[in-house]
Amino acid sequence: MRFKNLDRYRTGGAANQMHLSLPVPKTPDGRVYRFSPNENAHPRHFVLGDPERPEDISDDKRARMKLEPGSSQTVCPYSGVIADDDEFIHPDDREAAIAMVKDAAVREVEDALTSMFEGLNRRTPRKSLVSIEAKVRNNPRPRLRFYRDDLLRELICDHCGRDYGVYAIGLFCPDCGAPNLRLHFAREVELVDAQVQLADGLEPDLQELAYRLLGNAHEDVLTAFEATLKTVYLFGREAAFPGDPVANIGNAFQNVERGQKQFAELGFNPFDVLEDEELAALKLNIQKRHVIGHNLGVIDAKFADLSGEAGIGETVHLVGEDTRAFAIIAQKVVDGIDGWLGGVAIPPRVREAPPPGEETEVTKTPAADLRLSELGYRLGAWLAGASERGLNGRINADAVLSAFSDVPIRDLQDAVAELEMDGYISATTVSGRSLPLMGYRLELFSTFDPLTRKTDPTLDAAILAALALDFDGNVNVAELHAKSGWDHRQFNPALGVLVSRLDERRVSKTHDAEYPTRMFILGPQERVELKRFKERHPPSTR
Repeated sequence: MRFKNLDRYRTGGAANQMHLSLPVPKTPDGRVYRFSPNENAHPRHFVLGDPERPEDISDDKRARMKLEPGSSQTVCPYSGVIADDDEFIHPDDREAAIAMVKDAAVREVEDALTSMFEGLNRRTPRKSLVSIEAKVRNNPRPRLRFYRDDLLRELICDHCGRDYGVYAIGLFCPDCGAPNLRLHFAREVELVDAQVQLADGLEPDLQELAYRLLGNAHEDVLTAFEATLKTVYLFGREAAFPGDPVANIGNAFQNVERGQKQFAELGFNPFDVLEDEELAALKLNIQKRHVIGHNLGVIDAKFADLSGEAGIGETVHLVGEDTRAFAIIAQKVVDGIDGWLGGVAIPPRVREAPPPGEETEVTKTPAADLRLSELGYRLGAWLAGASERGLNGRINADAVLSAFSDVPIRDLQDAVAELEMDGYISATTVSGRSLPLMGYRLELFSTFDPLTRKTDPTLDAAILAALALDFDGNVNVAELHAKSGWDHRQFNPALGVLVSRLDERRVSKTHDAEYPTRMFILGPQERVELKRFKERHPPSTR
């Protein structure tokens, strides 16, 4: 039985044990959700977009990376934890995948019942004494839709070109693991500059509003600077003293001396990059923020003493260029911290031990993954390798007996039964024969070829779909084969996967020792089906 709806997501396996690949819902800008496996990496949630890889990556940038771009691992942007990609699957996406499979299964049942009752009318003679008429009403069910939102802070890593989004402050690129802290703060500087420009552009009669805007911009610099220092300190302390409790640090990073004392625990002074004048300006601006935020801009004795110019009781003077200079000094400190982060070692995450008796994916063998015995898997792999053209033809039982002469016949019979029950081969018992009459089925090639030949009939079928769409209506299989450039063994299983997506009435029943069919027809519905199939298996997955 063909499962039309589930087959949309099928990448291999037998009909009773399909391997499915489901599309991940995307945000309006084409990003996907990810979720850090580190429970302490609040807020854990981030989004990943597509990369635009640079033509060349310098040695200096490559030295700052934790991973090779595009590897099978991901870096938590908040905590630096490195783990396999599948550990970053978002809980919402897991639920979406389950819902999609359930929806497809329900549709299969509905389609099967509809087909059953529609056929009832055709099988009942019109002139019989008892007339039965069945009417089928199948109200179309709406397709499932899953909505995802982009995050406010969107960045592109300037090392590997990965597009991604985070909440608040992210320390590392989730693709290559290079520190991206300075990119975050540079965005803060851009926003502050925009606020200053807005204030400078106001009319003279809106002087109070301009002062308020400049005050907010100035405060935003310190808020972002303090949050950055605090985030980096907590990360560095956990890396240096894993598991040790951290005392409440309060507003320590609103003061240069107290901030230096905190970072001294890590053997690092983030303010060393500043000249004496810059350090003095930083301290003055930090104190200016307290005057603006807590004294409504009225100068107190501490600020008057620090500045050496302002008088007590006066309103603190705010100039746009001073705010920009404050932001640039803070950016210089953050740039230095970003360089320091590049040298902090990040241990890879160790998968949590499963409950007793539960098998992990890491320890599974290919046979266990297919739920076959080792002999069943060995036989399936041998059969796939023994096929010269990848067709659904007869299996030579004598060749099987010869290849597995070291195996007791009863065990070999059980292995054959395993493959037959799971839909990889057909088998018909014949009296007096040690093995049944056996035949190849497409499921054998689509499942075992990726494991043993390193070719994938499903992904190859997506390539054939693109080639077939160039034909006008009738597709000549021999011509399609020539365009592919593959041998028969690679071409035929891929062709089998391709035509299984089409209405069987559109596929010629003529077949021979070369191809499973000689021709198939592409109408509007078939073209749409192949286009969608090709989209589900884009070149990046091949």
